[in-house]
Amino acid sequence: MKKFALLIIGITSSIIVTAFISISSKSESTRNTSKDSKNTVNDSIPLIVMGSFLNLSEDISLDSLKIKLENGSISCTNDISKSLREKLKLSKEPKSIQLGKFNFKSKKDLVITTLDSVDQRYLAKKVNSINFFKDPTKYPLWIKYDSDDFNYQKEITTYTHTGVTALTRRTGIVLDAKGIDFYLANILPYFNNRELVHISNEVSNQDSCVYASMKMKFATKTAHFEIFNRIKANIIELTGNHNLDVGDQPYLNALKWYKGHDMKYFGGGATPSEANKPLVIELKDKRKIAWIGFNELCPCGECADKKMGSNRYAEAKAKKLIDSLKNQLKVDYILACVQYGEVDSYSPTPNQKKICQKLIDFGADVVIGSQAHQAQEIALYKGKPIFYGLGNFMFDQIHRLGVRQAFFLECYFYKGKIIQFQPVYTFMNEERQPTPANDSDKLEIQKVVLRDYNF
Repeated sequence: MKKFALLIIGITSSIIVTAFISISSKSESTRNTSKDSKNTVNDSIPLIVMGSFLNLSEDISLDSLKIKLENGSISCTNDISKSLREKLKLSKEPKSIQLGKFNFKSKKDLVITTLDSVDQRYLAKKVNSINFFKDPTKYPLWIKYDSDDFNYQKEITTYTHTGVTALTRRTGIVLDAKGIDFYLANILPYFNNRELVHISNEVSNQDSCVYASMKMKFATKTAHFEIFNRIKANIIELTGNHNLDVGDQPYLNALKWYKGHDMKYFGGGATPSEANKPLVIELKDKRKIAWIGFNELCPCGECADKKMGSNRYAEAKAKKLIDSLKNQLKVDYILACVQYGEVDSYSPTPNQKKICQKLIDFGADVVIGSQAHQAQEIALYKGKPIFYGLGNFMFDQIHRLGVRQAFFLECYFYKGKIIQFQPVYTFMNEERQPTPANDSDKLEIQKVVLRDYNF
């Protein structure tokens, strides 16, 4: 059982009010390791093979790695060149490169470095089909190291960030007819071993709702909120447009339900001040991570301007909030989530780009769009990632290709920052089940969200 301390932060004009709350995670992400497995990595550090987001190769064998290091087509950082030569029995030390000079537009270049040098601009590759972040004890590329032992269980925190969730309309009909187990069958394995799981839930609970009669006003039966328990959700984003569709009381019921199930929310609340509160989690390594959330346009009257609802975006408010987190609370890392105006496009609107860049200029470390019903582009700005929109995670739309295409992000915190955002591409099937994309569907999504001009 892993323990995390959560801080719900209320920021007024002059003070920060901090309350500590404990949260438990039943994660198995660290996995029980045998004594033999632990000995394999004792006094060692992992080496990570990295490429740009535009490099779609996901796996490399040790044999190929040796060949490419020998012929100079793969580089490493200078600090490991000698150790890498010894580890792989190379005829000479491999070519070295400064990470700052790595080409993030390259679709073929790879570089090898230690875990400490990995950051969110890169995607780590599997080695011999093993992803270090998912199965460190079986990962084959470790070298002896004289400093303190690296301990995955103590130093890495797993986190998953998802797109639009709205358990309503035809999705609700499927849930009524076939149940939660059927609905989650294709994606549940991706959530069994995560310590922190984010859901952007757009819909409040109302037991009297009739899914078949719903069009553009949404509700979810309380029994179907159980889906959030099944996927181990513990971070709920409330920036969405539809949480007040059926009135104030269902919204308050939903907030109560989250609290009763040890789920913490941000980007919305029962009052304007609660809606603007960031969620700050102190991880097991004592680093502080903050989630902040905004709604750009509030088209359904859903924002907490005078009472409950989502947190309306305003540039001055966002800057003040980020300044307070960084300069007063000394938060290590800030995730900014925004419900932008919806657009049927893989490309972001000019206003999306402007707000994303402003939030990073103010000090956010990543910006993720929460509104998109189809996957949108991925970009780097000042070395920080922007995910303009992840698409539908759990929603009923299948009427055109774009709304069926989506992805969620498997993330890894290390030393106070996310060092990996690894996309898991999905495709909504005919039964409205969120489903991992097959190879061809995955490639089609990558073609439209990974564009050279964003890197």
